[in-house]
Amino acid sequence: MLKENRTFRTLFISYGLSTLGDWFDFIAVSILLGFVWKVDPMTMALLPVAYAAPSILLGQFAGVLADRVNKVQMIMTMNIIQAALTLLLLAMPNPFWFLVVISLRSGASVFNDPAQQTLTRQIVPENQLLQASALNGAVYQMGKLIGPLAGGLVAAVFAPAICLMINASTFLLSTGFLFTIRKVENTLSRTSVEEQPLPYRQAWQEGWRIFLQNRILLFSTIFATVTSLAIQLADTQFPVIFREKLPNNPEMLGFTVSVIGLGALVTVTLLHRLKEIRSYGWVLGGSVLLIGTSFSWIGFFQPGDGMYWLLIPAILAGVGTGLTSVGANYLVQKESPPQALGRVRGIIDSLTSATFIIAPLLGGVIMTIWGPNTAFLWVGMLIAAIGGGAVLLQRWIWGNRIKNVAVATATAGSERVG
Repeated sequence: MLKENRTFRTLFISYGLSTLGDWFDFIAVSILLGFVWKVDPMTMALLPVAYAAPSILLGQFAGVLADRVNKVQMIMTMNIIQAALTLLLLAMPNPFWFLVVISLRSGASVFNDPAQQTLTRQIVPENQLLQASALNGAVYQMGKLIGPLAGGLVAAVFAPAICLMINASTFLLSTGFLFTIRKVENTLSRTSVEEQPLPYRQAWQEGWRIFLQNRILLFSTIFATVTSLAIQLADTQFPVIFREKLPNNPEMLGFTVSVIGLGALVTVTLLHRLKEIRSYGWVLGGSVLLIGTSFSWIGFFQPGDGMYWLLIPAILAGVGTGLTSVGANYLVQKESPPQALGRVRGIIDSLTSATFIIAPLLGGVIMTIWGPNTAFLWVGMLIAAIGGGAVLLQRWIWGNRIKNVAVATATAGSERVG
């Protein structure tokens, strides 16, 4: 049973603490920039860039590193760096330097994900990978639900600086838990054949070769990126469409976002009961279909329909978000060769992180040209069509997953010998 796996349990608690802390101070950062410094819209638009750009630049390097070093020590080191940089935010004299430190902190966090995913693959049996992915997805969604709410409350009652201090404390507490399993990889390495690591450039090229030659990883990443782009586009433009649809009911924006989070949380909790995902087409294509349908529903909605009808597309979007978050993580762990998981994860992270920069800009352009109603309607229909097509053509798109993994692994092995 997964709950009896002490190493995973410790890693899970550590991940939960750091995730909660990340979302906890997200609101504090926004309050400091928007309400304390009262920055202009252009400066505010740089905040998602500060969070996402380091992953685009460093994600692939972090993936290669995760395959070569002690992963527990790597996460512990980055946690300590993030704690120090979080406290350093308190001393920043202006928004420019504040955003610089945010970027540095995000750069340190880039190294945590491939290390955490690779370590999970090493310590969790293959038949429990879906449960592990679902648990990690659940704690992420809970952090997204609870963190901003609690962070906003603490920032309002006390001060945004308290949120930053709490986040720094969660990083240190997370490191303390990891300290108890710091030697686990020494035990794992004794049970496997030691291999001479490839030079960095060759290891990076091998990671890309595995990724591009594995049909499942390649197509699934495309769908995960489309889904992420759609989610981010909606997140940035929800205030605009709700201002258009329900100008006298601003509370519906908060209700809708909460229902999306709740739908995602319920979905990942239900996925935890399964042992494996047999059809990637239904999970990834279905998630895109649901999210696209929810956008079109919002575009069709008219104020006279009754504002609570908007909660139905919110549930659909939440289910779609939950499916893609767990499905994508499980797929990467399941289909990547174990010796290259960090590199593959780093490549995927660097690609999907680009959506955090592209989506706000693209959303602004589309909303300006088409208007909120038409934009949500047609973008939703396009996304739904992509998802529906993926479901119908899943056998052609994803092919034989066992055969593809075998080919990718054999290719990696031949490159290592050569």
